[in-house]
Amino acid sequence: MSQSKIVAAAEAALDKLTKLNKKGEYDQQVNDLTWVLGSFKNDGNPDGVYQKVAEAKDVLADLKSKKPRSVAKALMDSLEEALA
Repeated sequence: MSQSKIVAAAEAALDKLTKLNKKGEYDQQVNDLTWVLGSFKNDGNPDGVYQKVAEAKDVLADLKSKKPRSVAKALMDSLEEALA
């Protein structure tokens, strides 16, 4: 598992969730991803990043099942690949 892939996936998930967070429904995920990315930059430990990317993937997959056009397949594939 590549640390650069998981960080890129976390940043992509954060960007997408930030854009979708118009009503504050994804505040927790946005805050968590922001925090673990900052923590990773300080200590280099990717464990929290993996956990929060997995949680973000689940949230985005649920949203995609309800509104298929709201989340790109490429984003979901990149999250899957980073977590593999």
